[in-house]
Amino acid sequence: MRLRLLVCLLLIHAGAAAQTLFTYGKYTVSKLEFLKAYSKNNSAMNSDSSLNLSYSDYLNLYARFRIKVQAALDEKTDTLAAQRSELQAFRYQLSESFLKEDASIKLLVDEAMLRSLKDIHVTDLFIPTPSGSTPEQINTAKVKTDSIYRVLKNGRPLADAATDYAVLDLGFVTVFVLPHKLENIIYTTPLGNYAAPFQTSSGFHILHPDKDRKAIGKIRIAQVLLSFPPDADEPVKKQIALRADSVYQALKNGADFSALALKLSNDNLSYPAGGQMPAFGVGAFDPVFEKAAFDLEKDGDISKPVHTSFGYHILSRTQRIPVVEDVQNKEWITSIKEQVAQSDRMQVAQIHLMENVRRTISKDEPGIATGSDSAVLEYYRNHLEKYNPEFAEQLKEFKEGNLLFTIMQKNVWDAASSDSVALLQYFKQHKEKYYWESSADALLITSQSKKDISEGQAAIKQLFPVWRKWSEQSNGLIQADSGRFELSQIPVAGRTNFTEGLATAPVTSSQDSSTAFAYIVKLYPNREEKQFAEAKGAVISDYQVFLENQWMDKLQKKYPVKIRKKVFNSLSE
Repeated sequence: MRLRLLVCLLLIHAGAAAQTLFTYGKYTVSKLEFLKAYSKNNSAMNSDSSLNLSYSDYLNLYARFRIKVQAALDEKTDTLAAQRSELQAFRYQLSESFLKEDASIKLLVDEAMLRSLKDIHVTDLFIPTPSGSTPEQINTAKVKTDSIYRVLKNGRPLADAATDYAVLDLGFVTVFVLPHKLENIIYTTPLGNYAAPFQTSSGFHILHPDKDRKAIGKIRIAQVLLSFPPDADEPVKKQIALRADSVYQALKNGADFSALALKLSNDNLSYPAGGQMPAFGVGAFDPVFEKAAFDLEKDGDISKPVHTSFGYHILSRTQRIPVVEDVQNKEWITSIKEQVAQSDRMQVAQIHLMENVRRTISKDEPGIATGSDSAVLEYYRNHLEKYNPEFAEQLKEFKEGNLLFTIMQKNVWDAASSDSVALLQYFKQHKEKYYWESSADALLITSQSKKDISEGQAAIKQLFPVWRKWSEQSNGLIQADSGRFELSQIPVAGRTNFTEGLATAPVTSSQDSSTAFAYIVKLYPNREEKQFAEAKGAVISDYQVFLENQWMDKLQKKYPVKIRKKVFNSLSE
């Protein structure tokens, strides 16, 4: 009984959504289509809900939009070569985006975001198979590895497992440090357990994640590296150690770290930048080096010489970058997506994508679904609107937007700007609309630098004759605009008594933090009529509205709008 009631309710809801809200000529717009457009476009036009358009106002706008698009379609504007080319280019670009945003990629992004919050310490039981090993030798190593794994799995101590293996300390690792296959093993093996053996080109491995911690993020450091020469013996290494100690003491006594790095460091990548290294996280370098870097407590701290196989490193902390934990942080999400896209995870995503695509198209095209990957993917891409409603909607929006632009350009914008005789006639017929309020010839100066503005204001009378050169020589730091402005357009702080020769007090914009002042050259205190050249921009804009209204009068006779009041009244229910 409940199931029948639910089905009935769903059918009633679907039927209501499919109701025709209005017609324009022989074409219809459903209630659902209108509400989707209203929800999307009305909120996009204004984030202040108190200023959003009413259903009645938006219906008028939407009906005009649909009529214009239909007029373009009836004129076969969509068959123009430029329209078809632009639509095809957009379609390809959009399909690439949709394929990359496949659900399998989202899962990989979510997985990476979750794993980035935790570092795991790992050791690796390694049984080598040297280059040139025979099949028998490789098999012997495999048998030994399997034997070790059985012993460990039964809870016996590692020392009882076998001999001739190495225990490698991989240190703490996090997401993106290792190949995705190994990362999966580490993050899915319970702490304290041993993962099943796997083989690489160098031998057999048993990974052992033994502890974890909250991710410590990344760090930026500078280093002075005193490296070991090739085949350095112990006496040479001791000499380098003594030299590292003397460098460390010099730094502790106040020597400039950047200068010493530039002069002494053997790290060819970092020494030109004063030893500064790119930010790195766990698992990027030797665990000893990494621990010394992360043990530095505050920016500017300097480590004692750190001994690695490369030589002796003296580290200085520049910046600690904590891990992001806010799942709403857009920059973090974007960064994770970019790393996923550049990692071997994309191979996994591609496999999942092909599985999903074959499964999807096999319902109606089973023959195509069994073809090669490239053929299946090409078919799916070319019919994506059939399988993805969101893609179809975006494609439709682009096509209709392009059609609207083209037909508006033809019937309104080009017609208004190119007919100079009609423009002048329109100006003469409406001359009373175009006038100057109290105004001034002025030079407006804007800059992000308050210092430049302050200096410019103090010297503006001397700078005014060469203001263009002054602005051009600032390399874009100072923008200047000369012309006639109504006094209300000039940026001022509070009430200002405008006089000729005045340099107004600087005002800082709350929108972009730029600072501006004006230099008043000549005042026009009274209201004055504008000449055609002065009003031309406004005349073109008004004439476009005039032409559009004339055109719409014709279109509305061809496509008369009829609103179904009962359905319209139900919009607010």
